[in-house]
Amino acid sequence: MVRWFDPEEADPARWRGEGPHDDLRCGDETVSVLDRAIRTPVPYQYEVDIHHDADVAEQFRSHEYDNARVIYNCGIDETRRIKLLTRGVFWGGSGPHQRFQAQYRRPPPPAEDPPFGEYTVWSRYHHGTIEQTDGGVAFVEDDTGPHETMRTLEWDDLFDPVKERLVELELIRNPEFARYRLVERGEWEEYRTRFRYDTDAFAVGP
Repeated sequence: MVRWFDPEEADPARWRGEGPHDDLRCGDETVSVLDRAIRTPVPYQYEVDIHHDADVAEQFRSHEYDNARVIYNCGIDETRRIKLLTRGVFWGGSGPHQRFQAQYRRPPPPAEDPPFGEYTVWSRYHHGTIEQTDGGVAFVEDDTGPHETMRTLEWDDLFDPVKERLVELELIRNPEFARYRLVERGEWEEYRTRFRYDTDAFAVGP
């Protein structure tokens, strides 16, 4: 179908026509990170499966592994309790591979500790070997048995990918206070930049 345009038309948008990015917001049209957090309804839950294959040693503070596949199940319940469950495998390098589960929690308000303070962390891991199969990869446990711990960890002791998921949840749980705490810690600009055009973060897009 041939579209006809008035040669006297002065509106550039009419000349441009329709394209795949017509609904893309730019500049001042974008929704701020704080507004996206405020507009995200609670309860909130999602799951994402990520294959980390760059800077694994730095992000997870281990020189033993070159790859990590982590499933992040992120949620805030009706009482605004934060619960982040991670599960996955580490492999590569010369050491034994590892399968793990870990859950990071913060009780619902009123909570004694401010955001980005302490988190209760339950973890369980098992050493073994990643083996290639026709359907992908499989984890074969060794005979040492699983290891399980329950700890209270400070914010600075958490892995970077975990911290990013928790920042999103804390901003949804209490937007203004979480932003204040990030500014206080000198981390607001870093995380604001990470989330600014991340369409997968929050329930409201940029």
